[in-house]
Amino acid sequence: MYELAEVVLPQVRVPVLLAYRAPLFPADIRLLRERLLAANDALKQRDGATGRLPTVRVPMIATDSASPAVIEACEREDVAVLDQRGTFFLRAGGTFIRVQGREPLLRRPREPVFHGKGCRVVRVLLQSPGEAQTVRALSERTQTSYAYAHGVIRRLVLDGYVESVSKRSGFRLRAPVDLLRAWMESGEKTAVTLDGFNAPSTTGEVLGKGMRQLESQGVRAIFTLASALLPEERFVSGLPHGLYLTGSIDAAISAFGLRRMTPHNFWVLRAEPSAETDAGGIFFAQRGLVHGPGVALPQLAVDFQRSGGRGKEQADELVQRFARALPIPEESP
Repeated sequence: MYELAEVVLPQVRVPVLLAYRAPLFPADIRLLRERLLAANDALKQRDGATGRLPTVRVPMIATDSASPAVIEACEREDVAVLDQRGTFFLRAGGTFIRVQGREPLLRRPREPVFHGKGCRVVRVLLQSPGEAQTVRALSERTQTSYAYAHGVIRRLVLDGYVESVSKRSGFRLRAPVDLLRAWMESGEKTAVTLDGFNAPSTTGEVLGKGMRQLESQGVRAIFTLASALLPEERFVSGLPHGLYLTGSIDAAISAFGLRRMTPHNFWVLRAEPSAETDAGGIFFAQRGLVHGPGVALPQLAVDFQRSGGRGKEQADELVQRFARALPIPEESP
């Protein structure tokens, strides 16, 4: 991919054909130059076919940080280069510019946010939206390394969801509703597999009896979807029931009398391995329902968002409830 751009200088305008590559190594320069020149030839032919004079464009590469070796390779191959640190090299006709950037590079952390261990940090933050927490405390609560938790927090800060309170107090959410919606819209799924069943009955009594049977067998599970709603939270009808299961699926089939037939009104979900924990996973901050444990409200909203049907309507209702329950933000002194 390339972009048509123009370098505007006080005395001249230089058309360029710009490609982006990060990280950029000296060995990449020649191949990128050939590709840019081939694209430039195609553009010249297009211009000629329309009767316009062909434009002479300088091949240019943009990157995050160009090392001295990369700059030398660009100079040798006659390719312009610029980076996020302020480096700029351009040689075109009578124009020659070479600037070595010195600005520190703010690299975007690579730690995932809405899946894997990174999502543990998100769950903990959403559960205590008004509380300031240090990175050390977050790493301990989520059983992740300090470096990993710090990378997730840095990314959330860059995205505007988290703010620094102080070095001593740590960080807190500045946009909890936006973070929850971003999680919902990310497309990331907590469940890696789900199996649909037909449950002859989904009353609280039947659900409670089934959960007690699983617990007696040492099988750990937690309700989600309609099974995890409080009566006053139900907004639409026709919602599927479900639970996250860590043991044998046969145990769940027996406990709830599930049948492998349609229509599917009960889903058995298997969470990704990093989410099968109390440390910021699906069992974190579980809600005590009459018939058994249910996932926390943010997780429930995400699960409904993925459930199809009218699940998104129910998810939006839960987000509104989450927003109404937020603590009033303290005013800055």
